[in-house]
Amino acid sequence: MKYGAGQVSAPTELRSRLGQGTEISGEIRFSEVLRVDGVVSGKLTSDSGNLVVSERGHVKAQIEVGFVEVFGTIEGTIRAQYKVEIRPGGRVRGDIFTPVLNIEYGATFDGTCHMKEGKPAPSSATPATMANKPNQQSKVS
Repeated sequence: MKYGAGQVSAPTELRSRLGQGTEISGEIRFSEVLRVDGVVSGKLTSDSGNLVVSERGHVKAQIEVGFVEVFGTIEGTIRAQYKVEIRPGGRVRGDIFTPVLNIEYGATFDGTCHMKEGKPAPSSATPATMANKPNQQSKVS
């Protein structure tokens, strides 16, 4: 989504949630924020949306979105137009194509990152971490 003079920020309104115990296989298209607490395999796409994979979430898919925030597990190729963040406890296995990659202490990344050209999101723009707050369980490693 564009705000102001060409600035880009992650969508913040949680519109879709795949709850724990849900398993979906196929192609999913979404806008705004999609939070995954269950298991998804296939393909996830969004023009500029934010994919949030919670601590309980497991995604095995080809991902083409605006922003990705990982607290759980992703296996597959990630193509993020603006930014990928792997949070503590988050695990990514596969290739990442994005202009901005943030891997926090305690996260795991096994793959290759391709820093594609393009305008990264402003440093003040962060994905919708609030979308991951409700019902979040903390883990101490």
